[in-house]
Amino acid sequence: MKFLLSLLACCCMLSPAIAQTPAQTAFLKAETRRIEDQFVRRIVDITRLPDAQVRSAMPAEGRITDPAARVVAAIEQQRGQPLSDEQKQAIAQADEERRSALVAARAAAKDK
Repeated sequence: MKFLLSLLACCCMLSPAIAQTPAQTAFLKAETRRIEDQFVRRIVDITRLPDAQVRSAMPAEGRITDPAARVVAAIEQQRGQPLSDEQKQAIAQADEERRSALVAARAAAKDK
């Protein structure tokens, strides 16, 4: 285990850090916001909850968590009743599409 941690540390130190240009940073920030807004709209359509309530269920930016599970749990707690299986599946699908869009945005930012 110690060896693996040492190897990981060496790889991190030796790998070149790729700095983003201001244009890349701005593009990625705008795309991330657009993708997150689209995700929230999808959840609003699925749950029929107000935008603000859905946004309050979203995990904080940068948190290492499963957004779909976090949103489902928070919405169920807010409503006081469970979501249907169809709603849970739709939220999971929306989250998968959100993740794919974020990966594509990161790749596109490299070309800016």
